[in-house]
Amino acid sequence: MLMEEEIHSQNHLDPVDFNMITEHMGDFNTSALHRKLMSKVEALRIIRKELEQFRTERDQFKLMAETLQLRYSALTRNNGYSGCVSIDGNKSSVASILHETRERNIKLTTEVESLKQKLSELRGDIELLRSSSKEGNCEKTQMDMADDTNNSEALQWKKERSSFICHLENLKKKNLQLAFDLKTLIDEKEDIISERDAYKCKAHRLNHALLNALNANKAHPQFLDIDGILLENKYLHERLKNFESELDITKQSLTKYKNSCGKNC
Repeated sequence: MLMEEEIHSQNHLDPVDFNMITEHMGDFNTSALHRKLMSKVEALRIIRKELEQFRTERDQFKLMAETLQLRYSALTRNNGYSGCVSIDGNKSSVASILHETRERNIKLTTEVESLKQKLSELRGDIELLRSSSKEGNCEKTQMDMADDTNNSEALQWKKERSSFICHLENLKKKNLQLAFDLKTLIDEKEDIISERDAYKCKAHRLNHALLNALNANKAHPQFLDIDGILLENKYLHERLKNFESELDITKQSLTKYKNSCGKNC
């Protein structure tokens, strides 16, 4: 848990590194639980083996005690009162052996009970480890699902980034094309300005040549308004046409009057 808090506190880690660290931590916890479970299973196997050995020894001592008891019973039945002294000595030795055997049986029974208690505790530990392992597997599954979600989000982000990069590249191409078009327009503008200056110089030269041809350097201003002269000429030409049309109408009216006067006369 402390390692996870330290990992969460490091803000400079990106989501991919954090997911990898979390996955490694989950694998580490699972492997630790697996090793602990295997050690518990091995300890349980050893305890079972010792328990079987103690049971075998208990059965052997029990068999020895029963055998000694049978021999003692047979000796008491076969021997008479005359052999009481020797029998009493044998009886005391047999009684001591039986006492030791009983004490050893009690000790073995106590050890068997303690081993049974340890076995039950180990079984409880194994169940706890199994539940912890299941929880670890569930956490790992959840982490895998979270990793899949993060991977899908990362894939979606990569797709959006690639589309955004393509859009930026297209905008860059359009910008280059617009810059090229702008440069072309600027060049055309400079060419038009150059042509305008050339026509202006040409008009200036023609105006100067016209002044020289008319000898109007003293009678007229230095620069004549050629456009104004042309407009005035056009206006006078229109007035001349109007006068000619009015003259034709007047002539026709005069002819009519003459004809009418001749008829009256």
